[in-house]
Amino acid sequence: MFKFSTSFVKIFLFCLVSGAVSGPVALAQQDNFSIQSEILQETREIVVHLPENYDPDSKEGYPVLYMLDADHQADEIAARTAGEYSNAKMVPGVIVIAIENIRRGMDFLPHFISVERDGKQVFGNGGKLLSFIKNELIPFASKKFRTNGRRVFIGHSWAGQFVAYALSQSPDLFDGYFITSPSIGQYGDKTFSELKRVFKQDIDFPAFVYVSVGSKETLELKTDYDRLTTLLKQHLPKQVKLHLEINEGADHENSGDISIPTALKLYFSTTPVVR
Repeated sequence: MFKFSTSFVKIFLFCLVSGAVSGPVALAQQDNFSIQSEILQETREIVVHLPENYDPDSKEGYPVLYMLDADHQADEIAARTAGEYSNAKMVPGVIVIAIENIRRGMDFLPHFISVERDGKQVFGNGGKLLSFIKNELIPFASKKFRTNGRRVFIGHSWAGQFVAYALSQSPDLFDGYFITSPSIGQYGDKTFSELKRVFKQDIDFPAFVYVSVGSKETLELKTDYDRLTTLLKQHLPKQVKLHLEINEGADHENSGDISIPTALKLYFSTTPVVR
């Protein structure tokens, strides 16, 4: 049984009031699976929400929202919101695929950042996790489910930092990057250097980048938002649609949830290249 946060209730009521939902809400089906990763040398649990009208025998393909923090309920909110908007003909049906955490701190830490663990300096597992997503999870999911090549990557807080890191390492892996309340802190300088480096390259870039923060978040998080968005405004290739959002009255607990409906509508109003 799903558990919904108070922020989801606010989103749902907003949709009702605004007229976005007109009829029965399209509920998602779940089709979770485990994947034995050679890259990570462990089994990863994957949570999957399929559109209410999903038919494995149909030729219709669906875009996929890839998410971290499957145990933080954000995937449930994204799946329900996508179902509401699909029901209202605002977005197509969407598959939501979320990765459950094992070592959130180290797994989201970029590979070029080292921290002290048990008296030793060790580098982050971010490179391995990103490689797992790129070379194992996405190919597996693309074979198992009916996807159409459109992919979005979503992360909040420390996971938002990881999505920014992924943008710096594999900008062409996803068509959209949703970065909400990124907690970058002292690790930002190297990631920002990597973003500047990759933005100068003659390669494919995503169609859409979304960054948000709540107006009631900490000074540190608002500073991280300002630093990242300043860099993106200055260096992100002009063909990439950039949307920046400050959620008035939102704090760190609910700003990410509030951002999902806005980001989804904005993303699907663009025309990302379908692979």
